[in-house]
This record gives sequence, structure tokens and C-alpha cells, in this order.
Amino acid sequence: MYLSSFALIEPEDKFYFYQPSWLNAREANLYHQGLQNTHAAGWGFKRFGTDPEIYPGEMIRNPKYSDYIEAIEQVGDNALQSLSPKERVKLLKSRTAFIYADSWGESGLFENTDSALHISMIDTLPKNLVKKFAISEPTCKIRGEKQAFTQAMRVAQDYLCWDVFDYVVICAAYRAVLSLVFSDEGSEHTRLPARAKSTDNLNLTVERTGCFIFSQHKSDIRVSGNKYVIADKIEHTGEIDQFAFAGLRKDLLIRSDLSQTDTLDLVDIYGNSGCLTPALSFEYLNRHPLETGKLRTIIPDRLTGYSYFDIEFCKE
Repeated sequence: MYLSSFALIEPEDKFYFYQPSWLNAREANLYHQGLQNTHAAGWGFKRFGTDPEIYPGEMIRNPKYSDYIEAIEQVGDNALQSLSPKERVKLLKSRTAFIYADSWGESGLFENTDSALHISMIDTLPKNLVKKFAISEPTCKIRGEKQAFTQAMRVAQDYLCWDVFDYVVICAAYRAVLSLVFSDEGSEHTRLPARAKSTDNLNLTVERTGCFIFSQHKSDIRVSGNKYVIADKIEHTGEIDQFAFAGLRKDLLIRSDLSQTDTLDLVDIYGNSGCLTPALSFEYLNRHPLETGKLRTIIPDRLTGYSYFDIEFCKE
């Protein structure tokens, strides 16, 4: 399938670093576990809705959710406007599927709101996006933590290959709820080799929203693969020209025989954005197009393997 258009939005504010407090001992404990498992010395956050006038410790814990919702709606507008006028009209009149993906699922209870409408938008999907793309078919939401976006792309591939739809719109969002971010990296499923904590290594987490429009119409970016592999290290490395790694934990990367010059660490370049980290491959390729060959994006899990998808830059 081809990527017809995409857009990404992130906060314009600076990073604020988390400071553990005895007032929230459980969160502080998860924070220290996450640092231990990622071999880092600190954790910085860039979130939608932060207010510099508020005490940083409280401000990054409870930023204004309205800015996050506005970013979700704005990124859909940006992706739609990036299409040519002819393609835009064609999309609005065609069979179009809508998939919404996020990391945490029903996370409205973590926001400081008593609005049932806004909680519904966070827990299910923003209804305005469905209207914006003139969706008349049933919609779908995927909650898959780090794998949510790649799972949505797998569904999109099936829709297009089976000729069920002409276009598939995937809107994805990553809200960096502190306790969920820490617990996600703090959980331990496999016994990892001990490594010293680096005082120079800082985890940087960036909230992002993204909108991606896929179709079978030829465009500059072609997406294929999208499979899951059960393996202790990255396989078939000789078939790919360049790799992009989308994981905060580097254990799979360390175990694999990959050249550093041919491997992009998306987290080091752009910061960690949970389920949207793999989508940063499109942003990188848009700015640094490959003349030939494929870019394979690796999304590790903490069980038995990893997911991947391949991108080819087809611009003539």
C-alpha cells in the first residue's frame, strides 16, 4: 500500500524533567524501575497543555487536556490539506475506513475533567475527525501500547488488499500519562543482562498526534511487510539497506549484528512517542529520502520478538 499523505504534531513547549516525590510514592517507585530498565539517569517530558507558571512537578502530571484534543483534530486537518484538491475530493467521495489508535485505551480518568463529552473523545475517538473525512462506514479503535500504530497499519493493509475500502485513514495519538509511561518501561518480562546506568543517558518522552492516509494509488512512499517475528535478535539483516529502531530499551538492538552507520535510533533522534515512535520513520524519510533500497522499522516487544514494516521511497 502507499502513503498518500501524513502529518505529525508535537508540543512547542520545552522539556520538563520529572522529580519523584514522597507524595506519590507508587509513581516514584515506577519511575525508578523504569530508569533501571532503560539504563537512564532522568526522564524529561514534552506534553500538550503545559503551563510554565505552574509548579513543574504538578504541571507535567496534569496538563490541560484541551490542547491534546485540539492537536488530534488539527493533525487530521493538516493531513487532509496535504492532499491535492483532486485527491481530496476523491477521498471524500470514496469508500474510506477510519482507524483510531492510541497506547492506553480508556485513559479519560487520568485527565482533570468532568466533561462526559471530552472523556468520551479521549476514551473512544474524536467524533469531529469522522465528520471531517466524511466517514460513513463503521469505525475502529485499536489500543495496543507500543504496537498500536503498526497493528492499525496491518488492518489497513488487509482492508486495501481485499478491496474493502479505497482509502484508510489512521489517526493516532500518544498521551504521556506519567504512571502509565513508567509502568510500561518498568515491567519486566525477560531477564536482561545487567548494564551500568549512564549518567549521560536521559529518557525524553514527547507527546505527538499523527494522521496517515493510505491507499493503493501510487505515491512517493510505499509500505510493505508489517509482520511479527519471534526471535532474540533482528533477522535477515542482509536484505535491507537501512534500519530504524523504535524502542526505548536497546537490548534487542545490542544483541543484533547491525552496522551503526546503517541504523537509525528514532528515540535518540526524535524522542520516544510510544505507539507513534515507528511513524517517525515517515518523517525521517520525508526529510532524508533514500535513493534506492528499503528502510525497515523495528518495533521491539519485551516477550519474544519484534514487529517490523518496510518503506520504499518511490519518487522519480
